[in-house]
Amino acid sequence: MKYNYTVLLSAATMSVIYSILYVHQFVIAALITMAFYFLFPYLIFALPLQYYMNKKPKRFHPLYFIYYLAASFIANCIIFGILQPSGESLFSNSAFYIFAVLTAVVYWVWDSVLLQKQRPATEA
Repeated sequence: MKYNYTVLLSAATMSVIYSILYVHQFVIAALITMAFYFLFPYLIFALPLQYYMNKKPKRFHPLYFIYYLAASFIANCIIFGILQPSGESLFSNSAFYIFAVLTAVVYWVWDSVLLQKQRPATEA
């Protein structure tokens, strides 16, 4: 169940960030709509990776962030590739890089806060 919270909170957080960056005001319709747009890539790309990494949980582990960053670049490459006008280069779009990093950071933070528990040190 906590996996669902991570996905939902990440999508909601990215929706708020998107609204601040591009809408410049608090509009409920924009927040809800963008939350759905961010929800599905998180479900497809980040959630399976999260299941795999929870076999050895570590809070705020840099390697986990790199994994999320790689998955985020792939997801954003697909999404921006579909939505980008045909004459423009994907890699010249600064929004591509901004959202690739932001989506990875947001998911990594929520994953670390909600799921990645430190195992107690065993006494020898």
